[in-house]
Amino acid sequence: MKDTIIQIYGIREPEDARAVIDHGGHHLGVSYGKIKRTPGQLTCEKAKEIFDSVKDGEAVKIGLTVSEDIDEITEDLRECLPEVLHLSGEIEGISPDEIKELKRRFPGLKIMQAIPVYPDVPWEEQDCFRFIMEYEEVSDFFLIDTKGKGTTDIGATGLIHDITIDKTIVESTDVPCIIAGGLTPDNVAQAVRVTKPYGADSFTWTNYDPPRTTGPFKDPAKVRAFCEAVRNARGSGDRGCGGGYHCPLSQIS
Repeated sequence: MKDTIIQIYGIREPEDARAVIDHGGHHLGVSYGKIKRTPGQLTCEKAKEIFDSVKDGEAVKIGLTVSEDIDEITEDLRECLPEVLHLSGEIEGISPDEIKELKRRFPGLKIMQAIPVYPDVPWEEQDCFRFIMEYEEVSDFFLIDTKGKGTTDIGATGLIHDITIDKTIVESTDVPCIIAGGLTPDNVAQAVRVTKPYGADSFTWTNYDPPRTTGPFKDPAKVRAFCEAVRNARGSGDRGCGGGYHCPLSQIS
């Protein structure tokens, strides 16, 4: 079995990033931008401070935006350029051609396109399979995440959805898929075994409870438990970047 990468979102302080790296996480997710759009979103300056605290090869640096304006996104990227840009707003707000333009403006930038899956909606009524076909040419990763009804952005709900939909998506595309949506140390192992994804993501359930208003924001005990659950699900040993594991970004052409 291939290793499953571990992606942790909600990194808001260098201490959060260090906790994830120390416990074997591979992808660090930071939401940032000049225009405040979501709770917990950082400034470009703060995001750069976090990314600069991570040594090359320790983890993949991912920047999240919910903006649908590629000129606004361009300005953010000029201030702080991640290795991967995660597009998590209304999916049709940025067309595949606009994603190509972003890649032209920033050669080498990888794109992680969020794919929305609604909870309690049969698979035949979901739009996710159409989005897979429309966006796979321009996406380096898909993040399959829960979208709440009536919301514009994808994910950060803490809600689960039918993981058999994830399994079908993973099997239908060659784009590496990361599963998300209410994953916890208690349910992620089963989700990984069922879907066999490229990676597994956590945001809500690795935060401190109650959420903190000042950092650090990620609970190291929950991060450790999540990372261990993912590793144990696939029967692999320690794959932390400091222990001989090569961070997977270089494996994506």
